[in-house]
Parts: sequence; structure tokens; C-alpha cells
Amino acid sequence: MNLYKALLLSISLFLCVFCKASRTDTLATIHSTNGYGADSLPISCANSIEIEKIIDDAISLGAPIYNEGLHMARYRIYEWAAYKIIYVYGVTCKNVEVILKTAIEKSHGDYSDTEKAWMMRAAFDKIMGVPTQTKDPENESLLKKG
Repeated sequence: MNLYKALLLSISLFLCVFCKASRTDTLATIHSTNGYGADSLPISCANSIEIEKIIDDAISLGAPIYNEGLHMARYRIYEWAAYKIIYVYGVTCKNVEVILKTAIEKSHGDYSDTEKAWMMRAAFDKIMGVPTQTKDPENESLLKKG
């Protein structure tokens, strides 16, 4: 049943991530509650609000799935979000594009599902300018290979 739930959530994110609808009315609420401002990305980018929204949505969906033990599902959610950011905003936000392409390329290496998920999360955190927690309370060692 957990796999079925993860699949449904992944499909929902896929549809949401690749839709063109703008939700600018909710962005102000999200940014006021999480502490991010209009141009708060430490990396210069004209589309910081939109990028932050995509990352926030991916983390909101991916974290609970990860906590249920579905690490590959979390990785795929983060990977889809990264591809959307690259596709839509990569031309105008080259630094963000480089960070995400590097994370995706590295995650295609010989790593566990857990490590892949954390690689993508670390890339998101770098873009957002926040530290990444690299330890799982249940499994003290993550990112062993790199």
C-alpha cells in the first residue's frame, strides 16, 4: 500500500510541477511563513520566488514520503522539480542551473536511493542558502560515497 501511495503522490507532483499555472497569490503567504523574501536566494536570479515555490512544494511532498521509507520516490520528486527549474528558469538563472545539473549528474552514479535523495536535497538547500541536515536519525551515515 505504501508503494501505491508513493506512486500517486509522485504522479500528483509530476502533474503539478510541469503545469504552467501561476499561483502568485499563495506565494506571498508561503514566503511570509518560511522567512524567504522576494529576492532571498543567495544566488542572483530574477525568478527566485518561483524557484523557491517549486523547491518548497517538492520538499513538502518528498519529506513525508522519505519518512515512510520510500527513498527512491523522494529522489524522483526532487529530480522532477530540479528538471522543471532547469527547463523553465535555467536560461535566466545559470548558477541555479549549474547546481541542479551537477546534482542530477552525480545522483546518476552508483549510490543508494537514500544518498540520491540527499544529494538532491543538498542542492536545493544550497540554492536556498540553508544548511543541509545530512544525518538520518534512524541511520547515522548518509552521503558516505560523496
